[in-house]
Amino acid sequence: MNNFLELDKKAKTLAIHYLRTEAELLTVLIEMRQRRVFPQLNCSGIFDYCERVLHLSKAQSFYFKSVAEASEKVPELKAAVTQGQLSLSQARRIVPVLTAENHQHWIEQAKTLSQTSLEKEVAAANPNARPKEKIKPVARQISELKVPIDDETEKNLLALKDILSQKFGRPASLADVVCFAAKTTREKFDPMEKAKRAKSVSLGNTAEQGRHPIAAAIKHEVIRRDGNQCTYVGSDGVRCSQRRWLHLHHIKEVAKGGTNTADNLRLACFQHHQAHHDNRIALNNPPGATSETY
Repeated sequence: MNNFLELDKKAKTLAIHYLRTEAELLTVLIEMRQRRVFPQLNCSGIFDYCERVLHLSKAQSFYFKSVAEASEKVPELKAAVTQGQLSLSQARRIVPVLTAENHQHWIEQAKTLSQTSLEKEVAAANPNARPKEKIKPVARQISELKVPIDDETEKNLLALKDILSQKFGRPASLADVVCFAAKTTREKFDPMEKAKRAKSVSLGNTAEQGRHPIAAAIKHEVIRRDGNQCTYVGSDGVRCSQRRWLHLHHIKEVAKGGTNTADNLRLACFQHHQAHHDNRIALNNPPGATSETY
């Protein structure tokens, strides 16, 4: 009996410590976001930092990101977490409906309702607060996709089943539809795939000085060379992994005579591009570039 009580006491103590640590980490992450230090750490933001540097799960990283962002608009949410009134998980669930006007109501709901009841209340208040998307491995080289869809998307998927059944000469499954749609869409819209198909141009191709639209052929060449990925490399030697929200950055500024040539351009994500122009980091030349840096 004593053993049972001792274990119970230890578990409760550790739980308190866990929640306190969770709240302290949230506070630090919010400060890091406010001070805009993530680009200097070669990270695109809280989610990237939590997952890649702190080695938290995708779910945990998402919780910290969503609650931190919501806390900037509704500071009372952060206060509820740091004061031990809400766990990070509870706070995350009310983010889709939380505003400066209704925060007292939803924080109280999160404190008193069960997880299931709270999710139902949130869904009723905001139909767009959909369940989180998930890809879960179920066998070797096979994963299960879970994603909420609206009525129109469901109709499109069922129509594509008929279309592909006709095309394949056999009954098509939803898995066939998803595979075909993903492959076809990527081939058509993926910048890297488009760059591979584009005609190659010389890296040193001359261009007029001054500000002009960047030619499509030049864009494709830069994307192909840089692998459609931010080219910033941190002090730790690790290259930024961001493949979204990429900008074309002039190594030698246009105002200083820089031109729209491939060797004077590089890909940089929004965070690192902005940090460079704020003089918080310096963007180095991409591999193979020959132009003077700045």
